[in-house]
Formats: sequence, C-alpha cells, structure tokens
Amino acid sequence: MPIQSKIAYPIFFAACLLLLWQPASVAAQDKQAPAGNDLVKQLITAYNNFDYEKSRELLNIAFNSIDKFSPEDQKQIYQYAAFIAFQNGNIPLTENHFWHVLQIDPTYTPDPVTTSPKLLTLFQKTKIEFLEDMNRRLKTMQQQRGTRREIPWRGLLFPGWEQWHRGYHTRGVIYSGLAAATLGSLIYTAILTRDKKADYDNAGSADRSEIAALYNDYNSSYQRQFYFGYAFIGLWAFSQVDLALWSKPSISLSPAVSYGAGNSPVLSACFRVEF
Repeated sequence: MPIQSKIAYPIFFAACLLLLWQPASVAAQDKQAPAGNDLVKQLITAYNNFDYEKSRELLNIAFNSIDKFSPEDQKQIYQYAAFIAFQNGNIPLTENHFWHVLQIDPTYTPDPVTTSPKLLTLFQKTKIEFLEDMNRRLKTMQQQRGTRREIPWRGLLFPGWEQWHRGYHTRGVIYSGLAAATLGSLIYTAILTRDKKADYDNAGSADRSEIAALYNDYNSSYQRQFYFGYAFIGLWAFSQVDLALWSKPSISLSPAVSYGAGNSPVLSACFRVEF
C-alpha cells in the first residue's frame, strides 16, 4: 500500500469522528441549558435556596438570549438579577435592573413581606425616578404637539376618514356613512336631472299640461341637487369642527427595552403622537 494511503486513511477516520462528535456535543450542551420558563423556575429555586452562585450562572444564560423570553419571564429575570446585585452591594446595577422591570410592568412592586426594607426603599427611589423620567418625556411630547400641527388631510378629503385614523371609529363610521349617502344622492340626482331636462327639451309638440308636468319634474330634481350638495358641505364642515374640538389627536406612551453592543441593556421609552 502506498505511503500516501497509509496516511490518508487515519486522517479520514479522524475527520469523520470529529464531524460526529460536534453535533453530539452541541446537542448535549443544548440539553444541559434550561430554556424559557424552566430556566426562570430554576433561577427562583436557586435564589430561594441561597445558592447565589448557581443563580448568577442562570442569569448569565438568561441574559445571553433575553429577547427570547416572554415579557413575564423577562420581568422575573430582571427582578432576581436586581436582588442578587443588591446582595453583592452593587447599588447602580440593582437600580438598572429595577428600571428594566418597570419598563416591562410600570405597576410592579416587590413583595413587602419577603423583601428587605432597604431593598424596598431603593426600589421606591428607582420607581420615582422612572415615573419622573416618563413624565418629562410626556411633557416634551405634549410641547412638540403644541408647536407642530399636522394638517388633517384625510378629513379634508372625506368626512370621517381622519376620525377613524385617530381611533374614533364610531364617529368615523357615522361621518363616512352620512357623507357617502349624501354624495351618492347628489350624484344620482344630478344624473336624474340631466335625463329630466332632456325629456323636457324634447317635449316638442306635446300639450301644455304634459310640458308643465315635465318641467315640474325637472325643476324639482334640479332643486334636490342643491339640498344634497348643501348637506354634504355642512357635514364636511361639521366634521372639521369635530376634529378641532372633540376628536383631537392622542398621545400614547409605551416604555421599551432595547439592547446594545454585547447584549447590554439600553433604557428607552417610546412615545407616539397619533394624528
């Protein structure tokens, strides 16, 4: 057997063993790492058993894929991360984790029975700062809303469209329905008037009573055009008043969590003005 073959066979078998070992190793690692709600349960159990070393290991695993957890699980993870950071004397990190909990659930409050008074005091301080920050941002958005007026072009095009866009769906349906009815009636009456005028013009040698009847029909239809036209204009004008006084734009606030380089948490709060 050539020397090249003697060398090639061991290398080939070694490569095959390596390929078989890698998927098995990855599968074993995936099997060892708890996922989702199971990890959160293990974290809570480890913390309650004062096994802080295991708690930190589970937190590291959780933070490596924090976006894969449900909001409720994320809240639990940040909560126990804050507890452990406080145990380690890291006050800024504790406040940071509490801030993330409040971004997920602004109504959150630690259990006063099982939480130490010092930790509760620190949480209340963080919550006050969080709410003050939200209030500042909301005021900023309100000021921007006061200085920037967007033209309600949907309402200018058709009554009720802008109301629907702003979330006033019932009003939007009512205005749009009435506008469609009056506009449709106007178009129909205009077509009918044209036909009746043609009948009147073509009366020719008909007797006077018949000509008078054709004229009356034409005149009545002609007058109804104005009624429907005035009704549409009045409805359009009233919808503009409604947009200015009763169907005003609304401001919605939604705290959010984003992640920067190295999966480090970045605090943010999202505000939206709905026009």
